[in-house]
Amino acid sequence: MQRKSAQSLRRNIGLLGNFAFAYGDVAEGIYFTLGLVLLYAGTAATYAYLFATIAYVLTALCYAELSSTYHQPGGAFVFANKAFGRTVAFFAAWALLLDYLVTTAISAVAAVGYMGYFFPKLDLIASLVTTIIIIGLVVINIIGISESAKFSYILVLFDIIGEIIVLTVGFVFSYHVGINSVPHFGTAPTYPNFLYAVTIAMSSYLGIEVVSQSAGETRHAAKNIPRAVFLISGAVVAATLAYSTLALGLVPYQTIKSHPAAISDPVPFIVSRLPDGWIFAGLTAILGISVLIVAANAGIVGISRITYSMGEEGALPRFFGRLHGRFRTPYISIIIFSAIAITVVVAFSGQLDILAEMYNFGALIAYMVVGLSLITLRNREKNLIRPFKTPWSIRVNRRSKTTNAIEAYDIPVFALSCFVADFIIWILVVILHPLGREVGTIWMILGLLIYYLYSRIQKPRNPAAGPSPPLWPSDV
Repeated sequence: MQRKSAQSLRRNIGLLGNFAFAYGDVAEGIYFTLGLVLLYAGTAATYAYLFATIAYVLTALCYAELSSTYHQPGGAFVFANKAFGRTVAFFAAWALLLDYLVTTAISAVAAVGYMGYFFPKLDLIASLVTTIIIIGLVVINIIGISESAKFSYILVLFDIIGEIIVLTVGFVFSYHVGINSVPHFGTAPTYPNFLYAVTIAMSSYLGIEVVSQSAGETRHAAKNIPRAVFLISGAVVAATLAYSTLALGLVPYQTIKSHPAAISDPVPFIVSRLPDGWIFAGLTAILGISVLIVAANAGIVGISRITYSMGEEGALPRFFGRLHGRFRTPYISIIIFSAIAITVVVAFSGQLDILAEMYNFGALIAYMVVGLSLITLRNREKNLIRPFKTPWSIRVNRRSKTTNAIEAYDIPVFALSCFVADFIIWILVVILHPLGREVGTIWMILGLLIYYLYSRIQKPRNPAAGPSPPLWPSDV
């Protein structure tokens, strides 16, 4: 049985809208990570992105299977709730909330930074402009996800066309082999610097989970979600590896290292080396603005849908699950968490390096839980129809505790690999990102305290009302 309130969400976005949300959230990473990855990884920058790509693809495939099977908003919260119960689900969702807040803040801040390419004095009122952008996105999201999706895919289409033009011109007319020497791991770059670059590169790939957040409002989710995941993955991986490769074929590393603009506005700085570079630099600045605004929008979509689901299930106060009477959108969640994102903007405006330090910690925890959830649900609900299923499993025989019979337990290879890859990168984040470690730990402790206190003060459920309805596939 499906909850009535879940039926109130309108399924009015298709493949293109779902693609646009997640593409913007994932693709925006290159616009603020490229300079940092080049700085720390040097001529091995493409390898750093390649390492991060492995973890991303494994995670994306897990989301493709789970989101096409369970079509409710909430993503990691929904999957973990079915696999392990509400406590683990809250832990995963709360971890993800931190990265959604940072995504909204860092994307809006970076968008204003790219606007500064055209208006150099804009940094004097950067916090105000960033706040106005977020407020505008709040209004669009309250009006409806369909309007939000249209806004996003117009900007995403513009971004993709622009990137194709820039990369084609760059590789055909300006790319030169031998501008930079081959990397010498251990010295140039050092291993700590390269591993740090990998953790920053992983920031370029965060955001694929937005596909699962909009699953409850996606038409024909069983087919459209896997398709969106494959399109997003192909486009983002190709663009990320291409930009990092092009950078090393256009500009000597020492030049990149000595110019602040290569870190703050990396893509315009790189493409300014093309013929008539000022034209392409301006174009990529516009592309950066567009995709970063889409990413900020995706952060609002993600954080509002996951808190909506948590409110529905009683993991957060139930007013988070309240929908607007006219627009049928989770307006309370949108307003509250966007206000928190604005607070983050005001506190850290213009300090992308500090915001980047807080990235990754929470999302990687959620990704690990998603990988484990897939393993558990594959065996708990073996007969459930899965529109998309990751290939290859390791079969382990074990004795049932209830029947004492020998049962086969399947461990999906991609799910296990997803957990291992994300765990390794998370350990690197904990070791190499002191601020992320400290803020992330405080955030998780705060969340568990809130969950404990709220669970204690909740009124006991009326036994006559029966058990809570299960989170179950709802799309047709």
